[in-house]
Amino acid sequence: MRDKRMTIAEAVELVEDGSTLGIASPAVQPDALISMAAVREIARQGKRDLTVISAMAELESDLLAGAGCLRAIHFWACRFFDLGTPPNIRRMMQAGEIIAREDSEFSFTLGVLAGGMGVEFIPLHGYFNDHLPHHPEWRTFPSPFDGKQLLAVTAVVPDVALIHVPRADKFGNAQFGETNRHNTAARFLAPHMVRAAKRVILTTEEIIDNAEIRATPEETGILYHDVDAVVHAPGGAHPHGVVGYYEADHAHIQRYHAAAQDPERFREYLRSYVHEPADPEAYRALVDAE
Repeated sequence: MRDKRMTIAEAVELVEDGSTLGIASPAVQPDALISMAAVREIARQGKRDLTVISAMAELESDLLAGAGCLRAIHFWACRFFDLGTPPNIRRMMQAGEIIAREDSEFSFTLGVLAGGMGVEFIPLHGYFNDHLPHHPEWRTFPSPFDGKQLLAVTAVVPDVALIHVPRADKFGNAQFGETNRHNTAARFLAPHMVRAAKRVILTTEEIIDNAEIRATPEETGILYHDVDAVVHAPGGAHPHGVVGYYEADHAHIQRYHAAAQDPERFREYLRSYVHEPADPEAYRALVDAE
């Protein structure tokens, strides 16, 4: 095992223009293991033509859309918590500036599962509906047992996946803690998308000794061989909350939502919270002072 610690700027260099970007742990609720530190750095570095793959496209995807980073987005739900559709995504979809592909929860999950298992597809019986025209990569084929038509739901394999965790060691072994305990989608999808991705950027509240990881193997959901970058980023999920560390910042979420209604106001938001803070520490000092 090698030491994979680096700065967030160094880690985000793994994200090339035109990449597919997986949000491994979707935000079903404001407490969520989304690496907003990495999302902000991607926007700060001005990455372009990205395709985000996120079960629930919410604030993180909306920020990337508003920052001009996205070409397309692939999801099973697109919402801004209980406030409707994410404003930047809605406006840009209506203007034809980004491509949106909606999946069912079932087929999206099967694609991520296939990717995590390292297989090219998962066969599905009887799933012939209006989703098919949106998935030219899916194929039908006869079952080798009874000849009935099956659908091959192809694997979801992001170029880079992002994940935030409460605890990790310097090698990339990581523990999810309590945040996803009641988030069934995230609890299932996160480890599979991490395994599926070609590269993984992991941000963490704490870097702990490997001996602590070994002492609690039942809590370890990510293993070192799947991770390419480890970034110590306390507060790295903000404005989402991480159970046991900090609560979701509902006031900031409301501030973001208001700013995203108007492109000019959103440019000011990006200036204040993305471009001016030099690193996660500076961002945290900024929001702590509010």
